Amino acid sequence: MRKSSEEPKSIEADIESSNSEEQEQDQEQEQTEGSDAPQADEPLQDAAAKAEAAQSDDWWSASQQAGDWADPASSDPADDVTPSKEPRTADVYFCGHTTFFPLNRALQVISKEKLTGLLRSFWEQEPIDLLARDGEIIFVSTRDTELYCPETPAPLADLDVVGVARARDQQRETGTPFVLTLTREESIGRELALELIQQYGQKLFSQLWAAPRVWIMFEKNAELLANAADVPGEPNVRDWALETLRLVENIDETAHFEPTSIPAYTKDGFERVQKLKLTPDEAQFASQFNGSRSVQQIAKNLRLDLKSARQMLFRFVALEIVECWPASTAAKPEQQGIFQRFGRKARRDR
Repeated sequence: MRKSSEEPKSIEADIESSNSEEQEQDQEQEQTEGSDAPQADEPLQDAAAKAEAAQSDDWWSASQQAGDWADPASSDPADDVTPSKEPRTADVYFCGHTTFFPLNRALQVISKEKLTGLLRSFWEQEPIDLLARDGEIIFVSTRDTELYCPETPAPLADLDVVGVARARDQQRETGTPFVLTLTREESIGRELALELIQQYGQKLFSQLWAAPRVWIMFEKNAELLANAADVPGEPNVRDWALETLRLVENIDETAHFEPTSIPAYTKDGFERVQKLKLTPDEAQFASQFNGSRSVQQIAKNLRLDLKSARQMLFRFVALEIVECWPASTAAKPEQQGIFQRFGRKARRDR
């Protein structure tokens, strides 16, 4: 499968160097402990219980069948992005809005529980389907071929137009990526097809991160994999998710971070970030999280404009590695005692 073109870099050295400049260790510990967030790897039952406690009246509906992903798509979801399909007997493993059950949490549950089936994401456009097998991501697709790939890829420019159109029609009917159909017809090579499937799938999924509200549902169904037996899976779900986040273009409407806000690691965020294949820029950015530096200060230290800093911060927040706190909650320098002040004054007078 296609990998990132940028070389991964460990952030341990950067973080150790950065931490040597900071205030008292107990101040950092106090701030970090205050920024605990729900863990992505917690048992599914705990995640569902927390979400249910905070749910609104329309957050959860009875388990609804997404339908075989090879069946024609139904009409668009309602305004609240809740699926309009009639309830059936589907084995729905989890469901909910991303305001309560984040996309990253859903992906990590799929990976940890080794789930096989379909993650359906309902939003203002045609649903986006992620097919998983034993916790690995097979591909992401949609029946809207214009949303999936609006123009014919350059490597396919010389193919028979009728054949490409027929493959696109099949995707509209079944959800199977048209590139996969072309390679099965031996119109293109397998390696090229797998690369394009990865590329278009990640680009498609990236649009969900910035969507204001998405309703997700995972259906456990091994039969859905019958038409994807020849497609290898991506086992590294964490890095796959990060790759999709790098493709997010516009976050202004859904993730506006104030320049004075302060990023701080979540309870297990520091451990989680070290498992990712970060680019050098991402590693430097992650080394700046200490519970006292603001977004503006981090951008200044790394000579980044605020827009670039916000986009990079968005990735770490979406992966539940950090949370952003108002400047008023930042750890403040410890007040000096009276003897410390007098001692410093005496040294100056010498």
